[in-house]
Amino acid sequence: MITRRMGIMAAALRGAAPFSARRGGISPGRGGYGRAMLRAALGGTALAGLAALGAGCPLCKGTDIGCGDGATISGPIGVAADTSAHLTIRACWNGRCGEAALTADQAASQGTVGGSAVVDIEGGVFHCTLWDVDRTNTQWELQIDFEPGVDTELEDGDVYAISVSDADTGRELVSFERSVDYEEQQPNGEGPFCTSCNAVQIEIPPPAAR
Repeated sequence: MITRRMGIMAAALRGAAPFSARRGGISPGRGGYGRAMLRAALGGTALAGLAALGAGCPLCKGTDIGCGDGATISGPIGVAADTSAHLTIRACWNGRCGEAALTADQAASQGTVGGSAVVDIEGGVFHCTLWDVDRTNTQWELQIDFEPGVDTELEDGDVYAISVSDADTGRELVSFERSVDYEEQQPNGEGPFCTSCNAVQIEIPPPAAR
């Protein structure tokens, strides 16, 4: 993301140079005055760009809310939050799969993090967390965040497959597969120095729809 921002800033600097400073243009006038003015103008533009990167996103109302490429998969899994959960999670992205065990103790209060696990695959990693988010549904809710690797390209049509089973009984709790289209997200608004990412939200289907 920083590389992308610096590339945008470099393009802005090239665009800021007067015609006389570009290749094929007329050279500045004799003496150092013209060159000094050019250096000052470009230096001011560079400082403004660096300030934007360091202080947030001035073109986005002074804030810079972060976001990342990937997918978030979440929803209740049909296990009561007032009981312990011993789960086996299998997560796949485009046929590349991995497994992890996740154990959660009985929830003490709303918002409790029950347990977490990581599923490593070729091309990225799935971060899995059990929450007792909503006391009205009395179920553990599973959130799985897919973080692509540095060299991984996300494309519309990517397929995510998730299965969750009770490690004690072998009973399948969740099993589904989804082909997705990503949406560009700009949480700070539009602007050359503003954060953007490609992401998708996937809801775990209720038991009747699985």
